Amino acid sequence: MKKKKIIPAIIILLIVIVAGSCFWYFQYKKPHDEAVANFNKAVSALKESNKPLDEAVSSLKSVIDSKEEPLDPATLTTAKGKLSDAKKTEMKVPEMPKKTNDINAATKKISTIPDYSNIIATLSEAQTNLENSIKQLKQVTNPSEDFVVERLKQIKSISGVEAVTEKTDTNRLLNKNGGYTACVYFSSKKVKQDYVYGNTIAEKGTEGGGAIEVFASAKDAKKRESYLASFDGNGMMDSGSHIVLGTVLIRTSSQLTATQQKNLTEQISNKFTELQ
Repeated sequence: MKKKKIIPAIIILLIVIVAGSCFWYFQYKKPHDEAVANFNKAVSALKESNKPLDEAVSSLKSVIDSKEEPLDPATLTTAKGKLSDAKKTEMKVPEMPKKTNDINAATKKISTIPDYSNIIATLSEAQTNLENSIKQLKQVTNPSEDFVVERLKQIKSISGVEAVTEKTDTNRLLNKNGGYTACVYFSSKKVKQDYVYGNTIAEKGTEGGGAIEVFASAKDAKKRESYLASFDGNGMMDSGSHIVLGTVLIRTSSQLTATQQKNLTEQISNKFTELQ
């Protein structure tokens, strides 16, 4: 009699266990597993979407971290700003919550794959501008005499060039401590050469058109420029216009008008910083 009572009880218990297991599986386990799978899938898609942006960010950051100085400081400032903006814009991969509803909510939030194409293009442009500016500064940092001569010859208004030697350098500054490493005089078509004393371009000096003085450091170039500035507006002692570009001192003749000096200086600056 007891056995007959025990068997139904066992059957009922088994039914309860099976029913409970089914309820737990379909109401909790299966939805949770599906939520986890969907979340992981969304995370993988987000990581894949973030990859091109991460690469662009890393590439620009490596240029910034190189500490190489650009000719135009604004390119570095812009690059840093664009890098910061990109990091803020990137959708971050979240930690997976524990509760099923929270997992589904997190999945929904990251399911819309962001389009970073414009941001990546902006980063690429900022990097190109920064890299080019770095190259430009290197180009005007103690350039060779050959470089100076070659670039001057590409300017239409310049009719001739002549580099000085230690023997022909009337300033006695070539290759001396704090002096220039190269000095190239040039004649301008806008200067009446018959009115300028001297038989050669070097003898006519800056008055014939101008001169390019190359220094080992920007400090030396600026020191020389300050010295020349002390003669500005001093009649026959006026040394013409003078600006420092990198470690290069660009000088133009006092025989030129202010506008002509400005235009010629810009032409030389542009040609010296042109990436050919």
